[in-house]
Order: sequence, then structure tokens, then C-alpha cells
Amino acid sequence: MHHPTRLLIYGFAIVILMMITLAVIAFYSTSSGNRDVTQQVSQQLEKINLINELSTIIQSRTRFMQSMLLHDEEFTEAESWPSFNRLAGAYTETRTRLVPLLAPREREIMDAIDRLDRDINDLNRQVSVLFLNGSRDEASKILLQEVLPKTAPLLSHLSELTQAQRMDVQKVLLIATSDTEKNRIQIVIFSIIAVLVSLTVTFVAIWYGRKLSGQLQNMNNYLEQKIYERTESLLDTQKELLEDNSELTRMALTDNLTGLSNRTSMNQILRKEFSRFERHDHRFGIIMLDIDHFKNVNDSYGHDTGDTVLQELASIFENAIRASDFVARWGGEEFLICCTTIEEEDLLPIAETIRKLVATTKFESAGQITASLGCAAIVKGESIGELIKRADVALYEAKNNGRNQSVVSEFTDISLIQDPDENVKTDFHDI
Repeated sequence: MHHPTRLLIYGFAIVILMMITLAVIAFYSTSSGNRDVTQQVSQQLEKINLINELSTIIQSRTRFMQSMLLHDEEFTEAESWPSFNRLAGAYTETRTRLVPLLAPREREIMDAIDRLDRDINDLNRQVSVLFLNGSRDEASKILLQEVLPKTAPLLSHLSELTQAQRMDVQKVLLIATSDTEKNRIQIVIFSIIAVLVSLTVTFVAIWYGRKLSGQLQNMNNYLEQKIYERTESLLDTQKELLEDNSELTRMALTDNLTGLSNRTSMNQILRKEFSRFERHDHRFGIIMLDIDHFKNVNDSYGHDTGDTVLQELASIFENAIRASDFVARWGGEEFLICCTTIEEEDLLPIAETIRKLVATTKFESAGQITASLGCAAIVKGESIGELIKRADVALYEAKNNGRNQSVVSEFTDISLIQDPDENVKTDFHDI
């Protein structure tokens, strides 16, 4: 065999060996890359699952607290504490599995979540203790003002962790796609160089590259769909939680019988008006109204009739007051009206209008009813508690003078006012 021929054969053999070697290297490199991508993606999915489990535990705990306050007959101490311990144990177990998987920057977020969770858990235990001891209003107040505001940022941190995992998955897929594209280009380049020598090797390399690209694309689409479904599920759960919170807030600030604001809601209104008075000198006043001889209605016609009368009176008050004023059921047959931006001389006409409406209304179930009213307008240097006490004193004076009348209180040093009746409640502790 001639020397050039041998060189050609040797060269042809070397090229074929190089192509075979290239194909083998490309195959193992791509397979190794696939394994790395699969491992990284699986790890990110596991982290997302654990984060969602933490979110579900936290939401279950919040729903449990809401259910306890909304359905108090179904809860006892023996039932509530095991539920707390079970949720706490589930949180600890899930967190223990999640933390080793987190990156340093993610552990900082997890530390913030832990701090919020400890605060919320302590507050939930306080709410449970207060609820089981009969202090439902105080329990609702802590839940609304402290627990729920801290729950929102906690869920936000969890959502931030989930978003971080999604971004990491996208980065992994982007790198894998880039590496695959580079491998495919190298295979094509070497195949073109040796196309005259081995068309078969070139065809196999191109076919394999396309197949690998399709597999990665399918994997990317699958992961995108899973992340979208998990995100939508989390958003739906958060929406349901917000709706539950809104309903709980409404119930906590509304009197169940009359539909009016309750004492807690009126205390908030008075604090806002007092703040406006201090900052802008917008004066306000209150009218305290008590139904005369209401006990006789309950004794004579029954408590159902008494409840009906209170509901009818609530409708009368809402229609009688100004659009800018507020009315609340203060307790029992006692109501309190807050008149915003008003002077003392304007309180009596409003009170008399309401008194006459009550006196001239014929209640189908209880006949004619009258009411006594005590009025007081805020003055500089006076607290809300002192204002309520003056209105109480004026109301007592109206009753002591024969009932069915309105009395306006003139400001006097509160230290000189003695409680005329130990049964009159001024509600200083609520203000």
C-alpha cells in the first residue's frame, strides 16, 4: 500500500476515532449534566413543598384561632392546647427538614419567619387563655390588632422564599439549556469538519442534540406549570384568609342583636374624634340614651319582645342622627351617640328629636316607650373618660327628674363629680 494511501487511511481512522471520542464525551457530559440538573431541580421542588407545608401550618393555626372565636361552644381547654401543640410540632418538624436545604441568604429570611412565628405563637396562646377565661373581647382585640398584622408579613416572607426557589429553578434550567446548546454546537461543528469522512456520526450527534433539547424543554414546561399551580394555590389560600379576617373584624365591631356598632367600635370612634379635637380643635359631643323602665318590657312581654324593641329602636336612631354621626349599643338598653364637629348648644336639639321620636312611636309588641338622654360636649383639658362620666351624670339627672327628658351637662372639674349611682358604668378602662 502506498504511503499517501496509508496516511489517508490513518487520517480517516483518526478522524473517525475523534468523532467517536467526541460523541462518547458529549454523551457522558450531557448525561452528567442531566443528572445535575435533575438533582438541583428536585432539591428546589422539595424546598418549595416544605415552604408550602409551613404556609399551610401557619394558615391552619390562624383558621383555628378564628374558628375558636367564631364558634366558642365547640372549644374547651382540653381540645385547644393539643391542637396548639400539634401545629407547633408540625412546624418544628417541617422547619428542621427545610433549613439544611436553604442557602445563606434564604436562612436570613427563615430567621425572620421564626421570629415572627414565635411572637404569633405566644400571642395565640394569650388569646386562647383569655378566651377560655371568658375574656372574648380582649382575645378578639389581640387577634385583630397583633396576631393578624404579624401573620401577613410572615406569609409574605414565605412567598418570598417560594419566589426565590422559582428563580433558582429558572437559573438552573437556563444554565442547562445554555450548556446543552454549546454541546450541540460543538457536535455540529465537529460533524461538519468530518462530514466527508463520517455522515453517520454527524447525523447521530444532531439527532441526539435535538432530542436532548426537547427533553429539557419538556422538563422546563413541566416545572413552570408546577410552580404556577403552587403559586395560584397559595394566592387562593391567602385570599380566603383575608376574607375570613374581614368577616371576623366585622363581627368583632358589630352588635349581634341590633346590627349597630358595639362598645369596642364606639371606643375606637371616640379615640379618633378625640385625636381630631386635639390636633384640629374639631369639637365633638356624645349623647347617652337609656330606655325608661325597660325591665318592665322584658318582665311583661318576654325577652324576645325586648329584643325586638331594641332592634326597632336601633333603626329609629340610625334614621334620626346626622350622616356624619355614629350610634352604638353601649350595653343592655343603653345607647351612645357620637356627634362629630358640633358645639354644646347643638346637642340638645338632636337629643330632643330622638327623644320625641321614641316617645311618639307605637311599638306593636310593647306599646309606648320613653327614653332619657344625657348630653356632653368635649372641652379642652378633658379626657374621654371624663366626658363619658359627665354624660352619665346628666343621664342620671334626667331619670331622677322624672325620665323622658334630655339634660345637657355643663363642664365641671371631674374630681368634684361623685358617682350618683354605683350601677352607672363610665367605661374608663376601655378608653
